[in-house]
Amino acid sequence: MNRVLSLLLVFVLIQPIFAQEMNCDQMAASPLDPQKTTPGISYDKLNAAQAVPACKQAVEMNPQVGRLWFQYGRALEKSNRLPDAIAAYQEAIKLNSGAANNNIGELYRDGKGFQKDLKKAEEYFSKAAELKSIEGTDNLLKLKNQLKTSQLEIPKELLGVWAGKGAVCKKTQNWYGMFFSNKELRKGRVSDYNIGPDVCTPQKINGQFPQYTISFICKPLDDETYKTTEVFTLDGNLLQIDFNGRTVWNKCSN
Repeated sequence: MNRVLSLLLVFVLIQPIFAQEMNCDQMAASPLDPQKTTPGISYDKLNAAQAVPACKQAVEMNPQVGRLWFQYGRALEKSNRLPDAIAAYQEAIKLNSGAANNNIGELYRDGKGFQKDLKKAEEYFSKAAELKSIEGTDNLLKLKNQLKTSQLEIPKELLGVWAGKGAVCKKTQNWYGMFFSNKELRKGRVSDYNIGPDVCTPQKINGQFPQYTISFICKPLDDETYKTTEVFTLDGNLLQIDFNGRTVWNKCSN
């Protein structure tokens, strides 16, 4: 008899926990979460007004379930409570939620709630993929392809013509300047203006605005190919270059 009463007591105590979990699962689970226990609901159909309080109660009653923290964060993000959503995702990450790692990666990728940081996004997508998140794996592959492509393109902030110290923007035989296009850098040399510019193609680009580190392979018209790595820092219409010392360049209007 005592055993029966004990079992009934346990059932009465845990029933509210299961009920709150089920409410949160039904209202906020992602179809792409590998830990989901229900079919899930798409983000555009998620009713944040209902899901936020349901998932809040669920994590309060069972805080050791990463799936619930992720779903709470998803509902908070839908309701535009981004700092709270990030905090919930971080709790889910501590509990090995691949879906939460993916969503934090998306926030870094899109510059939403964080300063845009593709390297950080890659780290979170990689962890999501390790935790069997299909969405994280897909985002990781797309980002790697994006980074691979972007490494071969000059950052848009550098595009155009820059005049060196003591030079003017007008192209004359004494013009000492640089011209950045999408795929290459052409730079004149102080030593001999008449030979023509060195043509440099980017091999690797690191950093983000306002500072970039770019590795080039350059081909002069009169000499052997050489490699160079230079640091470019933008400040309005000025461009500072750190390479064997520091030089400052002026942006030309045409």
